[in-house]
Order: sequence, then structure tokens, then C-alpha cells
Amino acid sequence: MNIPRGCDGSVLLDGSASEPSEKDAPPNLTLRAQAFVIIENLRRLVHKDCGHVVSCSDITTLAARDAVVMSGGPDYSVPLGRRDGLTFATRNVTLANLPPPFAKTNAILNSLSQKGFTPTDVVALSGGHTIGLAHCISFTTRLYPIIDPTLDQTFYKNLKIICPTINSTNTTFMDIRSPETFDNKYYIDLINRQGLLTSDQDLYTDIMTQSIVKNFAVNKTLFYQNFVSAMIKMSQLSVLTGSQGEIRKNCSHRNSNDLFISPNM
Repeated sequence: MNIPRGCDGSVLLDGSASEPSEKDAPPNLTLRAQAFVIIENLRRLVHKDCGHVVSCSDITTLAARDAVVMSGGPDYSVPLGRRDGLTFATRNVTLANLPPPFAKTNAILNSLSQKGFTPTDVVALSGGHTIGLAHCISFTTRLYPIIDPTLDQTFYKNLKIICPTINSTNTTFMDIRSPETFDNKYYIDLINRQGLLTSDQDLYTDIMTQSIVKNFAVNKTLFYQNFVSAMIKMSQLSVLTGSQGEIRKNCSHRNSNDLFISPNM
């Protein structure tokens, strides 16, 4: 059985009706189809100028860094030389390895500690929620049938307007203070009980991570330093290099069906 091994571009691979890919697993359904198109468009441009020498994994890593920079966040260098994986994890294994939005801090820390991430890493990586959107279904259990007591009342009322039912398909910003700027306002949200997801707000509720949230809320430089460190660590998680894997000619497909390795093998 395969597991999500790290930064090998496996999430970019298309599956099929009989063999769904990581794209089709519920935690990844919020990844926009447009994002996959952007990565493939970038691959075409890079391969046109540089030749078939840059992997989709490296392109994805660089695109993540550039998105942070273009949103006002820190610039940083990332190690390159990854190769693309030949397979993807099954739906069930993906579910088992990616913490859901309603997960509590203790569960997230336990899960990510097995991959070498510290509590500070986890809180810093969560700060990526300072930009982006979330679907109502990711947090409406905090609104219905009763209010989550950790929610600020005004924030709660506004969320109910955006998400009038528990199954609403609407979206809202992750960070209400500066939704399109990469900064440390996300942590100020948490201190004010305005974290959107359970996995966000519980970082301030849990004694293991509360002080880290407070430190990042008052010191943007400290947040940036730890975010960069954690992102670089994550981008090097179980990568493929050298003769391993391949460099895909299309980010959504393997170069040859003969190279396919079933995730059930």
C-alpha cells in the first residue's frame, strides 16, 4: 500500500473511475482545477525554454513560494532537483494521512510529528491560512445545530449569513483581517476567537500551541522565519531524486503507462 510520501507531484496525477487518485480524496477536493491547469501551463513554459529537465514537483514547489512572495510574504530559496512520482496514494490512505479541517490540535501534532514536524512547525504552516478561501462545509459543524463555544459571537453571526445551511456550497476568506495579504493577522484572528476552521481555532485553545500563536501574532518576523523553515522542511519530505521517478511531460499523466505502479500493489 502506498502512502503520501512527500513532494513528488503525486497529487497532480489524474485517476480514473475505477482507480481514483489523490485529487479525488475529500481532503484534496478543495484544490481548484484551475490550480492544476496553472501548474501544467508553467511546465509547458519551463520545458519550452529549458528543455525536459525540470520536474512538476519542482515547479509546484517554486509556484508555492512565488504565491507567498506575490501576496506580500517572505522570499526564500528552495532546494531543487526533485523527480516526479510514478504513482499516487489511494483515497483511504490519503484520508488517513491528511488531517481534516475539524481535527483538534493534539491529533494534528501527533500525525505530523511522525513526519518530523514540531509544534512550532505546525503552527507556522497553519499560518498559510492567512490567504485563501474555505468552503462552508469545512466549518458549518461549528455553526449547526449549535454554536461552537470558541467562536466569537459577531463572527458566528456573519458566518451564518454566508453559510445559511449546513450543506451550503458558498466560500469565505480564511483570514477576515487581511484576506489577500500574506501576514501574521491570521494569529490575531485566533486570539480574537475568529479562526475559521476547528483546526485553526484550536491552535489557540490548546495549551501546547497557545504561546506559539501569541508569539507569531505580535512578531511577524518571527512568524516569517518559522514559516520559511517549515516550508523548506515540508518541501524536502521524502522526495525522489537521481534516477528515481521521472520528469513528466504532462503533470497530470505518467510518461508511459508501462511505468504505472498501482497504488494497491
